[in-house]
Amino acid sequence: MAGAGLKWRSVWARNERIAVQALLENLRRLVWLAALLVPLSLLHVASAWIDHAPVEAAAGGVSGQFGLGRPALSSATGAAASAVERDAAAAARLDGARWREAVVQVHLVMAANLVLVGLLIGWTRRQPRLRRAWQALLETWGLGSALLFTIAVASIDQWIGASITSFLIGCVLVGALFLLRPQRSALMYALAYLAYAWALGLTQDDPVVLTGNRIDGLIASVLGFMVSLMIWRKHVLKETLAAELQSCRLQLQERTAEMQQQAVRDPLTRVWNRAEMLRLVQRELMRAQRQGGETCLVLIELDGLRPVNERWGAVVVERLVTSVAHLLGEGLRATDEVGRMAPESFAILLPQTTQEEARVLADRLLLAIQRIRLAMPDGHATPGACLAVSSQPGRALVPVPQQCERLYAAAELALGQARQQGRGSVGVAPPNTVQG
Repeated sequence: MAGAGLKWRSVWARNERIAVQALLENLRRLVWLAALLVPLSLLHVASAWIDHAPVEAAAGGVSGQFGLGRPALSSATGAAASAVERDAAAAARLDGARWREAVVQVHLVMAANLVLVGLLIGWTRRQPRLRRAWQALLETWGLGSALLFTIAVASIDQWIGASITSFLIGCVLVGALFLLRPQRSALMYALAYLAYAWALGLTQDDPVVLTGNRIDGLIASVLGFMVSLMIWRKHVLKETLAAELQSCRLQLQERTAEMQQQAVRDPLTRVWNRAEMLRLVQRELMRAQRQGGETCLVLIELDGLRPVNERWGAVVVERLVTSVAHLLGEGLRATDEVGRMAPESFAILLPQTTQEEARVLADRLLLAIQRIRLAMPDGHATPGACLAVSSQPGRALVPVPQQCERLYAAAELALGQARQQGRGSVGVAPPNTVQG
């Protein structure tokens, strides 16, 4: 149950993240749509005012067709037919004028609405506290007004014909251009169809045409919903794959970094291992070769660990070694480096440090190591140590690898001398030992 709940929360969080991204993308598309449709709406308004002759021409054409190719009618019949034709033409002109006026009003309202929506979207981007709620409201406003616009145009067109092309195109374009969650999409299209069916009944008087257009409008709504559903599923799949790819990339980077650390770090103490420490020594000697300055190396060898191992075991020995490594890391500068050279020995690299300064540091570290105490049930575990100091002047006349070998060999020789003096000794290599 706990695993299922965790998975459900993960899926819910992913869907919410995708929904937020979709909301921002919809607002961006609404701005572009407004920038495109406002000029088109104004152009349509201008053309509707200028080009108003087709309806009258169509009415005259119909009247002429009724008069061509027929035998001569009686004067009474001809007068009646002429009256009917005149009434039909007048009705056509009236419907055309009413259609033109309604189209102009609808396009002007839509253009003003789109301008307002675009301005409000820009305003919400500068209001962090109100951003999410206002953005959701503007998304609903923009999409709803787009569908209402197509409904209004389709219902107005019923005065001069039976076309619902505007509603069909609007349903498909809204579904294809915007990223809508299935629940919201179903509700939006259902409400749009109800509004469409109601508005159509206000302008279409022919019941047969009205029924057919309502059925066609239902098909258009379902088609728009299906397009929206496919677009949303494709978007969710793309975002999910992108998130999984990003997660895999981060895991790979973390694993790579971890493996790189394992390659250069001692697994117990997390200080540099022997190979990395020798590389750092060579790098510092190369810097000193160019810029000058003395480089010192301090070797620390722990002793007295075998009795600890025999009495309390290897775990206590590891705790002592880890404590010493932690102590060495705390007492150094940011430019100094600490490495574990062997199971019981450490090295400290001291750039830009004189041999006397390194000797003072070694004495201080020796006292700190001797104060380490691990409380055990039957006593205290404590390490002993011997330390050695060697130095290498900068701008030496020998190659850097040879300098590194001499620096380390001198420290090993001084450590052997300290070992002969007994626990708690510090050996210092003579300067000429490493200057060669």
